Amino acid sequence: MPQYVIQADHTADICPSSNARSRARAMEGMGQQLPKLAEQAGVKFIVEPLHLDPGHRTIAVVEAPSIEVVAQLVYDTGLSQWNTVEVAPVTPIAEMMARIDDSPIIFP
Repeated sequence: MPQYVIQADHTADICPSSNARSRARAMEGMGQQLPKLAEQAGVKFIVEPLHLDPGHRTIAVVEAPSIEVVAQLVYDTGLSQWNTVEVAPVTPIAEMMARIDDSPIIFP
């Protein structure tokens, strides 16, 4: 199944640690609803959401049927309501290295 990385960044003024509305939404969407919503969507966490201390960034790695499913999970949990979120497909390095000779060398 395809894997995707989720990266979420926010500023200090809307951080759930300092903003009441963001905190309430984070507690609901990311705290209470996330396991159920992920299961319903068919999203499996390879790396559970991790906060990069002491900043305002969170990352996770998931397996999902499509990038659209991951984006919908981001919307459903409210993660995008207090974050700038990027979802990107990822390739294991071993798999990439196995195909490296398929790419022409462009720099001598």
